[in-house]
Amino acid sequence: MFQPYSRVLTLLSVAALVLTARGEAQEVDAWRSQLELGFNGARGNSSFGILRTGASLTHLRTDRFEFEVSALVRYGKSDDRVIADDQRGSVKFDWKPESDFSPFVFVNGTRDQIRKLDLRMNGGLGAKWTFWRGADPDANKASFSAATLLDHENFALEEGSAEEGTSTALRWSLRFKWDYAFASGARVQHVTFVQPEFTRIRDYVLEMTNSASTRLLSNLSLALEHEYLHDAVPPPGAKSDDQKFSVVLRVSL
Repeated sequence: MFQPYSRVLTLLSVAALVLTARGEAQEVDAWRSQLELGFNGARGNSSFGILRTGASLTHLRTDRFEFEVSALVRYGKSDDRVIADDQRGSVKFDWKPESDFSPFVFVNGTRDQIRKLDLRMNGGLGAKWTFWRGADPDANKASFSAATLLDHENFALEEGSAEEGTSTALRWSLRFKWDYAFASGARVQHVTFVQPEFTRIRDYVLEMTNSASTRLLSNLSLALEHEYLHDAVPPPGAKSDDQKFSVVLRVSL
């Protein structure tokens, strides 16, 4: 059912890996590529322990623009039964992010078979307001952003189901983000997304991510991450709430 859409997510993943390889050939101060491998646990629609892997490429000269391509894959089996099968890809572009106000555009793709979500694709544009910067403005800052996005979902329904197989909505996307880096090299981050539908405020998606990381070597860090998702109108057959816990090793190249 998801074949035409999974190719989109696959291409996003491949693009992230290809661009990561290209980033290694660029000037050191222009691009940063990052690979990660970690253990992930979850509770909600399922309870399991699996491995996850991801890659990202980020443009570092933020006086001009900020560009990032990323991909994340989680997959697991237990007794020949698939217990985790989700992928995520994103592309985003910020113009002059070092300014207090900066416009941005983005495209995201998500697939999660455990949540009965064959595909969620959304994209939009908005503006970010960075209202606090610390002594190190690149590492210590807080921002609020608002955007409009077109959100399309394709559900993985059981054969013969009478439920609607797709959903398309115009949504607001509101985000709060806070980053803080300690002199020791440890970092903490909090991100909250709220995405209500334009005409039905009760139809909203809430995502919260908290993470803490510490540097082990100059280019190797260990991170703990917790993700919480609440979908007020979940896909047919799925629960509204999901939580994911991860312990991740990240290598910056």
